[in-house]
Amino acid sequence: MKVEYILDNDVDKRLDKQLRSLLSLCFAKPSDKRFKTQRYYNEMPQHRWLVRSKDKTEVIAHVAVHEKSVTFKGQQFPIAGVAEVCVHPDHRGNGHVKHLLAQAHQWMISQGYLYSVLFGKDEVYGSSGYQRVTNLYLVSEQEPYTATAVSAMVLALKQQQWPASDVELKGLSF
Repeated sequence: MKVEYILDNDVDKRLDKQLRSLLSLCFAKPSDKRFKTQRYYNEMPQHRWLVRSKDKTEVIAHVAVHEKSVTFKGQQFPIAGVAEVCVHPDHRGNGHVKHLLAQAHQWMISQGYLYSVLFGKDEVYGSSGYQRVTNLYLVSEQEPYTATAVSAMVLALKQQQWPASDVELKGLSF
């Protein structure tokens, strides 16, 4: 299985259409209809890892990564926000997610990220080393500033454990 890395800025019209097709197929909640017209949920990720079909006519597996930071105890730390993880139903069970995440994790470490954060299911991401945390707060970027507690999954990419105190993530969820 060949994993491709691409900056989102380099996505052409053909790949955009393939990504929207896969994302629309994988995400079926009413709010996910946005994938028919855009290749991102709330905001455009900067990085993508994907697996294409042998004839390159479709993307069969995909992971997006946002460059983010979190704040705790007054300090900011870089995180990689994992989003839009999906595999075409005909290609599930072949280890694509694990393989894509492994490639993305290597890149995250090389870029100096301390943590990889995602919003997902324990049974899917636990085997890739992610652990559930409940001390992450999404903080709005506009007044009045509000903080909403969210449940997320975190993978420590270096030897630094996720903090026990409250952690703030400004902006939109990914």
